[in-house]
Amino acid sequence: MVRPLSLAQHTLYADLLDQGIDDLFDPEMPENGSILVRSNRAGAPADHAYYQGYRPAAGDAGRGQRYARYLGRADDPDVVARIARFQRVKTVRAERATTVSALIGAGMPRPDRITGRIIEALARAGLFPDHAVLLGEAAFQTYDGVLGVRFPKRPQRTRDDPAVEIALRDPGRVGGILDALRTMDPSFASGPEDLGLCRSATGVQVAVVGLDQANDETSDLTGFLIDNPVQSLVLHGPGIPVAVPAPERHAVHALTEARRGAGACVNRVCTERARHLVEAPRAIGRDPAPTAAILEATTRNGS
Repeated sequence: MVRPLSLAQHTLYADLLDQGIDDLFDPEMPENGSILVRSNRAGAPADHAYYQGYRPAAGDAGRGQRYARYLGRADDPDVVARIARFQRVKTVRAERATTVSALIGAGMPRPDRITGRIIEALARAGLFPDHAVLLGEAAFQTYDGVLGVRFPKRPQRTRDDPAVEIALRDPGRVGGILDALRTMDPSFASGPEDLGLCRSATGVQVAVVGLDQANDETSDLTGFLIDNPVQSLVLHGPGIPVAVPAPERHAVHALTEARRGAGACVNRVCTERARHLVEAPRAIGRDPAPTAAILEATTRNGS
């Protein structure tokens, strides 16, 4: 049964969402590193600052080999500003992580660790929230906060499903996806047989849908799904801002996929997702009928 979130839970989520993506990432100095200031010999003009970080590790390892990068003299204004920015990012992430932990503790869903790391890597590369839309189970998990409800336990993706599915709104960003994935696992590669599927050495898959690469039917349905997306959060780490399909469009898309008869498991998952999304507005006293989305989908599919 779909139930409303408490006012306190929904307020925490809304506050986190309002903060956006500012001060969440430092592209040059990942936040799992640290700053080291080394004193110079007596009589030297200044101390020197270094960033100590970790290279990406293959598989599900959190950290790889440690390295140090020279930043410059510790009294250089540019270096001082870079260090202040780095410390600001660490502080903001720690504060947000506390809120995320509270939401998860209250029962809101979160992705598994590897899925969360992938989404964070894509967000760090600038894909979210403007250039890509998160799809599938990872997107569905965010609707509790978007709609202000608690969904009941529902079917999860199967082992063969991609860990993350995204649709690109900006085709010019496709070249950066593999680079982004390799920042968290260097073993990611795209197969020549399917340029829209990136796979790691351990078999983790990331599916990328580009409207310019899809057939007409798929392109129409995907275009409908990602048109006018909404902002949401993936409850991983500090809370990762993403774009997801509008809930009513996700519901219509799920019903369309179930009608195609892609398999018993897919049909069951899609049907339950659609049912929960239709029931959600009713649980908080709103109109449950996604009328406009259904009409638009019907027009696009010619049915």
